[in-house]
Amino acid sequence: MNDNPGVTLFNEHAGSIQVNNTSALHRAEEEEALEDHRRREQELAKEMENAFDDLIDDDQNDDTLNSLNYLSNHSEQSTPPPPLPISNRVLEGVALKNGVGPSHGEGGDGHHVSHWKQMFESKQREFEHVTRLMHDKSKEFERQANELKKRLMLAEGERDRANMTRTQTHDILVESKTKISEQEDMISKLKDKIKSLEETNLKLEADLEHKKTMLQDTLHKYHMVEQSMGMKADRHTDHLLKQAEEKHNAKVTMMQQQIENLRAELDDRVQEVRRWEVRYKELQSMRDALLVEKTETIQRLQDSLEDSQRQCENLMAKTMSVTNFSQDNLRLKTKVNALEQQTQDMQRTINTLTHRLETTNAELELMDSVLCSSDEQGGSPGKDPTCTFAASRKNLIGSTPINPNLNRNTEDRVAKLKQELLLCMNGQKEKREAIKRLESELAAKEQEVQQLKKDESQALVQMNQYKEEAFRVNSKCKLLEAELDKLCKKDQNSSKHGRRSSFDRQEALEDKIFALKQEKVELEEKFDRLEHENQQLQERMRKMVSDSQSLDTVKLELEKQKFLLKDSQNECERLKNLYIEISGSKDTLNRELTTLRSQDSAKEILVLREKVASLERALQLAELKSSELAKLLEKEKIEHEKLLRDLQEKHDSSRESKDVKQSSNSCVRCIDNLTELSKIEIQNLQLQNTCASHLKDINELKNALKEARATISTLHEKLDLKAERDHLIDELKEKAIQFEQFMRSKNTSHSTSSSSGNSSTKDSATSPQPLEKQQRQSRDQSVNTSSEYHEMNEAESRKAAREQEHRIREEMARAFAAEIKVIEEKFKEQFTKFEQNITELKKELHDRINELLLRNKEIEVLKYAIVTEREKMSEILAKKDEDARRLFDKQAEVMKKYKSELENTHRKVQFLEGELQEKRELIQAERESMEKLIKQVTEERKLFKEHENELIEKFKEMETEYNKSLEMITEKYNSVKKTALNYKKYAEDKEQHMMKEYDRIKDGYNAALLKVQNRMKEALESKDRSMKEQISKVESEYQSKLKLLKSST
Repeated sequence: MNDNPGVTLFNEHAGSIQVNNTSALHRAEEEEALEDHRRREQELAKEMENAFDDLIDDDQNDDTLNSLNYLSNHSEQSTPPPPLPISNRVLEGVALKNGVGPSHGEGGDGHHVSHWKQMFESKQREFEHVTRLMHDKSKEFERQANELKKRLMLAEGERDRANMTRTQTHDILVESKTKISEQEDMISKLKDKIKSLEETNLKLEADLEHKKTMLQDTLHKYHMVEQSMGMKADRHTDHLLKQAEEKHNAKVTMMQQQIENLRAELDDRVQEVRRWEVRYKELQSMRDALLVEKTETIQRLQDSLEDSQRQCENLMAKTMSVTNFSQDNLRLKTKVNALEQQTQDMQRTINTLTHRLETTNAELELMDSVLCSSDEQGGSPGKDPTCTFAASRKNLIGSTPINPNLNRNTEDRVAKLKQELLLCMNGQKEKREAIKRLESELAAKEQEVQQLKKDESQALVQMNQYKEEAFRVNSKCKLLEAELDKLCKKDQNSSKHGRRSSFDRQEALEDKIFALKQEKVELEEKFDRLEHENQQLQERMRKMVSDSQSLDTVKLELEKQKFLLKDSQNECERLKNLYIEISGSKDTLNRELTTLRSQDSAKEILVLREKVASLERALQLAELKSSELAKLLEKEKIEHEKLLRDLQEKHDSSRESKDVKQSSNSCVRCIDNLTELSKIEIQNLQLQNTCASHLKDINELKNALKEARATISTLHEKLDLKAERDHLIDELKEKAIQFEQFMRSKNTSHSTSSSSGNSSTKDSATSPQPLEKQQRQSRDQSVNTSSEYHEMNEAESRKAAREQEHRIREEMARAFAAEIKVIEEKFKEQFTKFEQNITELKKELHDRINELLLRNKEIEVLKYAIVTEREKMSEILAKKDEDARRLFDKQAEVMKKYKSELENTHRKVQFLEGELQEKRELIQAERESMEKLIKQVTEERKLFKEHENELIEKFKEMETEYNKSLEMITEKYNSVKKTALNYKKYAEDKEQHMMKEYDRIKDGYNAALLKVQNRMKEALESKDRSMKEQISKVESEYQSKLKLLKSST
């Protein structure tokens, strides 16, 4: 704008009041200046509206809105006058705001300048307010981001805790299941014991019933004897001789019939002996044929053995090691040492990993410090206006740095760390799968070991039963021999007619005794064999126990390795968290998070330890209860056995007392000798029956021996299974060695990947190749040496087997010949003894005949003594009645005691069953609680995952919003900065223009004042009216706009 004195002051009277224009050039310049001014005002208005729409509040925007509205209303009038200058328009705006007209004289120019200064100060205040809002919002966003980071880290810590609790609950569940299975086994064992006790009780009840029947029979016989004793003495004395003669005649006839029967039996036995001789010859021929066949089969078996030895070298080594306990011990010691070395290696690897972790943390801290120093040295705050913004952006967690080179380095490093994490996770998955396989195989092997233990316990029980049966057979043989001795002594008192029959009987009995002795010798040999086999089984049991102990040690070491793997997994997870923290946060936040994690983990560890202690206490209480129950059952069993022994001893003592009394009565009365002879004959018949029963028992024993052999064969098969199990254990150990090698190779690969420099990675990648080649060469050499060693062992074992076969055959022939000689010598000695006994018996027969003649004479004398003896017999019978009653009373008391003890045992059994049911209910409740816990854990895990996903989504949304807001703020800041600079320049230009205009108007106004004073009053009046109307319009519009803004907010 150029100087122009002709400017209109009022819109209405533009035509009447004008300043004289000297030339048309000044008018053209004024019009161009006005157009430029309008254009600049429109641009400023647009920029200010775009910059401050989103940042300035309603209360603080009133002045700017009023000014903008006034300018827009003033500029949007229908017909603005073309020659209106800027100074008059500004004066009009100030007058409209303050209610003062432009006719204040010379003080209007200063007021115009102060108005523009106030406007400038208000804009500066608005700008400061905008910057404060920017700073506050940036702080709020930083605070929100920090809170979200903390929440995210806390959520990750809770997730790790949940995973730890899940694994620990799984381990506790597995342990509780194993303990429950053990308790169920104990319960089954207790049930079996209870069943055995019930069976023994039933047997005892059956024995009692049998004894009752025996007592009833004895009472019946006693009454019969009393009835027979009630006969008259005269008849008894008259008929005694007749009865004795008749009995004697009947016995003689009976003896003759028995002699004939024995002769017939002798003939039958002779025929049987001939048949047996024929059969013996046939058996010898068959034996020879069998020997030939056995030699052929042995040769075939040797060939098959050679083939099987070639195929199964490991099994032969195991079978050879079964006989050598020292080799097994050495092998187990070497395994233990190897496992200890494995644990030491694992600890070393863990120490190396921790050391590497510390070194990586130190390196990352150094890198962060270097980055911070490079950022601080990169640019000065005075020159670069974006320094404060970059510093505020660095403080934000998760924000990317401004330097592009640093971005690239950090992204490459994060990518490398992610790759290493993926490799570590894959390795951990493979290790977990291998551990699960090993656990399944160990469980299968444990089940096989338990089955073998059960089978061995059953075999031991059968062996004990066989021992008891052999002892019973020996006792029966001894009793039979004693009875034969008694019969031989009693037969000497018989008559001359019974000599031949007794001789024949003696021969038959001697034959039976000889057969029984042979069977006894065979049974003793079988018993010795069974004892030898029992010793072998016990030795195998010891080996199995040692193997089970070694398995327990292996289990413990596996559990240790599991814990070490868990620790390594925890360390890997900690590394992941550290990598995540390193990529986005600084040292202070890392320290705070580590302290928080350590506190939380310590609390969780304390809680878990308390849980573990409570569970261990509960298990100890359950074990103590089970042990107490087992002790009570054993005590009750011992008491029952003692009671049974006492009852048997009492019964035997009562039997012996009865026999003694009967023998005393028989000694007093000579008449009963004849009845005793009849009893002896009946006993002979009973002995024959008992011999038949013994033969049956012997057959049963043979069948039992066959069954024992079958069980022994099954045990051998189980031993073969044990050898296979040992082979599988060796394979498992080889797999464990491979697992260690894999761990070492994994550690070496991890160290090579974490090391800096391409040359070091190449060297580390090429270094394991010669080591693997050396290991393969050493393995090939060991395999070659082991194969040659096994071939030499096979040749030596074949030679040794053949030599052993020849030795065994020679020893068997010698032993058989020695046994035959011993049997012949024994038979000769027995034959001489029998001849001597026969001569002595003949002498005793002569003596007894003489005694009988004397006794016949004494019978007449005894008739007179019978009357006196009757009285004595009545007294003796009364005493016997009293003794019998006492015995009955004692038996009744014993029965009552036994019944009370049975009731007590039944009560105890019921009590134990109740406790078992309670334990089962407790176990079921624990199972239900564990299932509920598992369900709760799964639900909490799902909720935790959902919460985690929600947090991640919210965090992402907040990040996007924050980035958008930052971009918007930066754009607005730049635009506001530009507008402020433009406004500054415009204000400076405007001040210069205003001073020029002020000088020009002052000159024109002084010249025109004299002309205008007369018309001023009229113009002022009209202008006041128009101004009032315009002010009312502006106020109404302003109020309507305020209402609209309030309704919109």
